[in-house]
Amino acid sequence: MQRPKNQQLATRPKLDGEQVAALQAYAARHGRRWKSILNNVWMGGAPYDDGGILRRFRNTHGPSWLQRYRLPKALPPVDDNDGRDVG
Repeated sequence: MQRPKNQQLATRPKLDGEQVAALQAYAARHGRRWKSILNNVWMGGAPYDDGGILRRFRNTHGPSWLQRYRLPKALPPVDDNDGRDVG
């Protein structure tokens, strides 16, 4: 018996920082079409650059997960000097 789709989604493990970073790096390398490029790679096409972490996503989460996934929003830059004059 197959589980309902909402249960399948709930059983997938949450992503850790290293996994999110791998997806962000891939997206930065391939631009706005990164998902379609990665999906093509997962189906055996070039550029064959998905590496270990991304290949595990293919095996554990699958292409349908990739299409629904959204990269986290970038955090604003941090001001290291807390507004103090360092000069």
